Amino acid sequence: MPLLRAAVAAIREGPEAVVRAYAEGASEECAPGENTLLFVPVGDELRCRQCYGADVEYAIDLHVRSNDAEALVAKAWAARHAIFASPESPPLLPTERSACAVPLLDRGSPVAVLYLGFVQHLPHGVLERRCALAAEIAAPFALACERERERTRSLYDGLTGLLTPRAFRDRLAAALVENGDGGKVALWFVDTDRFKEVNDTFGHAIGDRVLQQMAELLRAHAVARTDFVARNGGDEFCAALVGIPKTLAVERAQEFCDAVRAHDFGIPLRVTASIGVAAYPFDARTAAALLERADRAMYAGKNAGRDRVSFAVEGRETAFYR
Repeated sequence: MPLLRAAVAAIREGPEAVVRAYAEGASEECAPGENTLLFVPVGDELRCRQCYGADVEYAIDLHVRSNDAEALVAKAWAARHAIFASPESPPLLPTERSACAVPLLDRGSPVAVLYLGFVQHLPHGVLERRCALAAEIAAPFALACERERERTRSLYDGLTGLLTPRAFRDRLAAALVENGDGGKVALWFVDTDRFKEVNDTFGHAIGDRVLQQMAELLRAHAVARTDFVARNGGDEFCAALVGIPKTLAVERAQEFCDAVRAHDFGIPLRVTASIGVAAYPFDARTAAALLERADRAMYAGKNAGRDRVSFAVEGRETAFYR
């Protein structure tokens, strides 16, 4: 019961925390020398996502085909009940003498497999009790997975995979705080020109493909691990560029604008973008104000003919890069 309570308490931290609570609790309650490995489905494989124990240094690289008739983990996945090691399906690690694999079920379907390996040979009855103990975390694990999926849906746009507007604004506000002492954060506000014409002429399915390609172009023009990008809604996008001067942010925006114009979207209609640029701390000192300044600059560019980069300037509304 203490182990189950610990697993339930870990739900809010995510599925990995649930498995960690089990591994820590099980090591205190039962057989010494236990290795605990969690396998999750990835394509047509089951891959080790977490591992605990003294002999698991290389276990994180383990993976098996989900239809492998001899692999202990795969057999438990297919059978939907615990499977014990045998000469035909031996333990995974060479130091182990006993092992079992327990599928973690959600409404009768497996979502992961918990593998337990032991350096000692354990009686069948002891292994059965270990399996029963492991099966108790199935419900907390499934609930933690569902909550993780809900968090992911709230963070990422379903069509493009970019950040949602709320997630972007939260991250932008945090970036401004982190770069408060002389740091620089530039913002692009991107609008897909004449997107209504795309939808009206070719249909919404083609329009969605255009937006997905816009998202891929935006990703390609962002710097990994520093910049972050979002779909702001409809055909609008945002990108935050961290740690660069405003002049460089404007130049990079023009490169993106040129890339959109040159890209083949697979339709007999040229797709372009209007981009507004504003920078912290020069144009605004809060996330909301920065978004508003970049938005105003973008609309100035659209009103001036579209397919261009405009940016906020001190003393007047906007200026155009070209």
